[in-house]
Formats: sequence, structure tokens, C-alpha cells
Amino acid sequence: MKQTQNQFYGKLRDMPSHLPSGSMYLAKDTNQLFIAGQDKVPREVSSDSFNLAQDLAKSGQSGYSHTGAFADKPVSNQYVWQSNGGINYTQADVNANSYKVFSLSRAVHEAVDNPYWTSPAPTGNEGIGLFQGAYLPSGVSTLVDYDYSYDAQYPTSSGTGFEGSTGRIKLNDVKVGDRLQVRFDFNIIPQVANTTIEPALWYSNRDANDDITFTFPLTAQPIFFGTGTVANTYLNRVDISAWIASDEDINALTLPAIKSDNPVIIQPLGLFINIIR
Repeated sequence: MKQTQNQFYGKLRDMPSHLPSGSMYLAKDTNQLFIAGQDKVPREVSSDSFNLAQDLAKSGQSGYSHTGAFADKPVSNQYVWQSNGGINYTQADVNANSYKVFSLSRAVHEAVDNPYWTSPAPTGNEGIGLFQGAYLPSGVSTLVDYDYSYDAQYPTSSGTGFEGSTGRIKLNDVKVGDRLQVRFDFNIIPQVANTTIEPALWYSNRDANDDITFTFPLTAQPIFFGTGTVANTYLNRVDISAWIASDEDINALTLPAIKSDNPVIIQPLGLFINIIR
């Protein structure tokens, strides 16, 4: 028998005689569904209720999305980074000890986030991500907002790190208790030997009025590029996670970002966004 919160799964013969009140047991070998009453005894629900109960069982499922819609990908090369091309993290950025935040774009999304498979048939729902919403968690309409403009919402803002950015990872449909896990794929081209970069999710919590309450980087393990790495291209796939513990987390703004202690060239590639329940 397996358990997900108060939802139990297994064979009919393995169903316990008592379960926590209100919990469900799905006998996967017979497709029978049982719900435990106040006396904790599981009783079979009618067949008319089975589909509804299945939907309730799915409500705890995790899900994910993917996008490659980074705004600075080159239009001139069909949004594919060319050798030594990319976003420059400059000496001025080094001196400022700043994180460079990477924007997303609907135009790039429409160009690059196209299903490459035919079976199973893609949903055809556009504007959601590569998987067209097929694998999103229950109750989540999208995990990316391609049309968001920070400057349009906060025209007088300064010093948050989001100024000038577009798009965002959208968390408005997730639940307290979920875990956000993002795999940030990017290339790094070091310009100076012995360079250390720090990938992160640049994160701003917001209250119910959309006022920013706190801005900080959710950092991953630093990555070091030593002697002999200059001008070479290195693929990185970095996992970064965050808990969703409050309404301010749900209403947060977040985008991937990188800080470096030397100038580098950055080629952002993709975001694999997971919500784990």
C-alpha cells in the first residue's frame, strides 16, 4: 500500500480494515474506491462518484513545465546562440557585485517552445510552455508569464535587480506546502582563468497589494572555471529549489540569475520548472 497525504493506493486485498477518517483508498487492481467515515471503516463509493473521486485523488499530483524563451536569444540565428555570442557579464557587473537577471519573451517562446513529438499528440494549448500544459500540476494554468513587464508594474522602482526585466516564473496557482524546483540550463564562456560563478533564482516576495517585501538570491552551488578554461564553452544544468510557505511566496517574482567574480559570457538555454507536492 502506498500513501499520498490522506490518499491510499494498493490492491484490494491489501486495504486495511481502518483508515484515518475522510481518507480514500483506491484499489488499483479492481478500480474500486473506498472512503473512510467517522468510524474509520473504509466503504465503497458509488460508481457515479468514482470519476469525481479520481479527480480529487489527482489534486495532490506534482507537475512541471519547460521553456527556452530567453529574451536575448539571437533572432538573426533562429534563436540559437553562436560561438562566443551571448550576454556579457562585464567588469562593471563584477565591481557592483550584482546578479544579472535573465528575461523571458513571448516572441521567443512562440519561436522555440514547439513540441518535437507527435505521439502522444500535443494539446495545442499555446502560450504555456514546451509541453503545452500537458504535465502541469492540478489547478495550475501555467508556470510562466511571458507577457509580464516589471517596469510597467513598478515604473519608479530602483535597486531590486528586476528593473528592465520581462517575463517571470509564475507561482500564483501553486499551493502553500508545494516545493519549487528549477533546473536552469546555460552555457558559460569564461573570459578570465579562475572564475567562480553563482547561479541563483532572483526572488522578490510580495504582499497582497503586490508591494515587494523582501528581495534576495536563492543560490545554488558555486561553479569554478580554472586554468585552461578561457574562451571554452561549458554547459551547466543547475538545480535550484525554494519552498512555498506563505501567500507572499505564491505572489513572488522570480527569474534565473548569475553572479560572477570575473567577466564571463552567458548563454541562457532553458528552464525546467517543477512543482513538487
